Parts: sequence; C-alpha cells; structure tokens
Amino acid sequence: MTYNKILKQRRQALQLSIQDISSQTRLAPNYIQALEENHLEVFQGDVSFIRYFVQAYCEAIGVNYAAISDEVETVLAAYSRQYAAYTQTQEPQAAPKAEKAAPAAQKKRTTTKAKSKKNKNLSKNKLVRSIQKMNRSKHAHVYQLIACGVVVVLFLSIVNAGLSYRTNKRLAQEEAQRQTEIKQKEKETAQLANQKKTSDSESSKTVKLKASDKDNNVYEVSGIVGHSDEVTVTVTLPEDSTVAVYKDDELITDDADKVYSGTFKQTFKVEDACLIQVEIGTYSNNKIRLNGKSVSFSKANWTEGTSAVLYFDILDKNGKSSEKDTDSSTTDSSQDESADTSYDASYDQSYDASYGTGEDYTGETY
Repeated sequence: MTYNKILKQRRQALQLSIQDISSQTRLAPNYIQALEENHLEVFQGDVSFIRYFVQAYCEAIGVNYAAISDEVETVLAAYSRQYAAYTQTQEPQAAPKAEKAAPAAQKKRTTTKAKSKKNKNLSKNKLVRSIQKMNRSKHAHVYQLIACGVVVVLFLSIVNAGLSYRTNKRLAQEEAQRQTEIKQKEKETAQLANQKKTSDSESSKTVKLKASDKDNNVYEVSGIVGHSDEVTVTVTLPEDSTVAVYKDDELITDDADKVYSGTFKQTFKVEDACLIQVEIGTYSNNKIRLNGKSVSFSKANWTEGTSAVLYFDILDKNGKSSEKDTDSSTTDSSQDESADTSYDASYDQSYDASYGTGEDYTGETY
C-alpha cells in the first residue's frame, strides 16, 4: 500500500476529517487532500515542503514516518525529475520574440539601403564609399551573429528533446518497476495480515474472560497458559496518554511515564498463573482488548482525572489463580485466639480460687 493511501486510511480509521487534520497541523486542506491523492503538482516542485507536510501529517495521526520514509523519498525523486523535465520543455516558447523583431529589422534594413542609395547618388567620392562599405560590413557581422544564435537555439532544442525523451522513457520504466514492487508488497502484506488475523482469531477463541469484581475492573482470564502462552494488550488512544503494564507488580513496558499516541500494543510471554495490571494515565473512552477479546471499563469506583486501572488474573492451565491461599493464616489466627481465651479462663479460675481462701496467688506459698 502506498504512503498516501496509508495516511488516508489511518485518518478515516480515526474518524477525522481533512478539516480536523488542518486544524491540528495548520496545513491548508487542499495540501492535505493533495498528499492523500498524490497530486504533488500542487506544490510546484518544492520537494522540501512536501517532505515536511508528510512528516507533520504522520505526527498528527500517529503514523511512524520512518516506516514510509523510503517510499516517500522515491516518490519525491521521481516527481522532481518530472517537474524538471516539464520546466525545460516550457523554455523554447520565448523564441517568437525574435520572429516579431524580424519585420522591424527588415524595415530598418530597407530604410538603410534607401538612404545609402540616396547618399550614393548625392556623393560619389571615396570617403563616402568607404563609410558605406564599413556600414555594410558591420551589418553583415550582425546578421552572422543572429544566424549563429538561431542555429544554437535549434541545436539546444533538439538536444533537449532527445534528453527529455530518454528521461521520460527511463521514468516510465522505473514507474512500472515500482508499481510491480508495490503490488508484490501489498500481496505479501495481505498474506501476513490474513495469517495474523487467523492466528488472532484462533487465539481469541480459547481465551475466556470473567469479571470477578466488575466495579473494580478485576477479571479472571483462562485459556492462555498451555495454549498460546502469550498475552497481547491493545489500547486505542483518542488522545495522547501514558500506558504502563505490570506483571506481578513488575513493570514490563519500557517506561511508566512514556506517552503514546494512536494505538498502544504490548505482547509478552506467560508461563504460569500471574496478575497483569494495565494502567492508562488519561482515560478517554479507550477501547481495550486482551488477546483480541474486548474488555469494558467500569467507572463505578473510578474518579474523573485519575488513571484507569484494570486487573487481569491469568489462571494456569488447571484453572488456578496466582493469589495465595489465606486459609492457613486464618486457621492459625483462630487457634491463637482460642489458646489466649483458654489461658485467660484458667488464670481467672486460679486467681478466684486463691482469692476466695484469703491468699495471694503467685504460684508460691508465703
């Protein structure tokens, strides 16, 4: 897919109009439309502006310019050559001025001859004849220079036409080769997309989500461990935001303070039950997916302006959670309380018995 189609499809996927992009980037709407339709003649040969506009467009809609820069430079190089060839073909149009000047020169020449004839009739001395001879020699040189100029112009026109023909032929061959390469790349991309879609579809079929505490956005996830052994978290970002992913309280993204735009996607391995925590710095009705499964975010216990946090308890292949069993600690605590109660009761009984006989209970007899 060509870079201009990538820009257009990305804008449409974000449901943004050309006017929205214009307001965001301060680029004229007709320039944005020219980039999407690949009508580069609008820029009148200024390649630097085209490159700047493409980069600004990519930043506005979250497209990685480095991924398409090679193709952009190829298109700009071809456009520069076409524009240079077009400019050269327009230059010979200035020739008619010389043709317009020809009648005036002919008229001047006729007038000069008439005057020369008249002067010859008036005076036939040697001095006048020598002057006339010098004048004729001067005009002869002028005519020779004009003739040479015409020959040079014709020669340059022929050379320019030959170069233009060769250039156009070479550009046509390069364009045909480029179109072939583009079609091959599109075919390969489509195959990879189909493979990825099939793989994601099969993976999503095995994954099951269950809200264990919906108000606090806690989910149990089964069907990952022992199957794909991979967790893929995808978050759409209508506005720039930080996204941090933790696995058992350990950060697995690059940086918790890193700001993302467009779409955040993170894939990592899981080999056993664990707890995945996803934290979105600026929540704005984001679309959240786990291994292709859509996840809803509950705002019941969420405060506007705070981070949105979701918890995914990844179960092992036997369906067991990563949380520790607290029954033993509860039992130990109950036993301790029972022991304390029995001790207090025995102590009170012994004390009452001693006090009832008028003796102090110390464990010894005074």
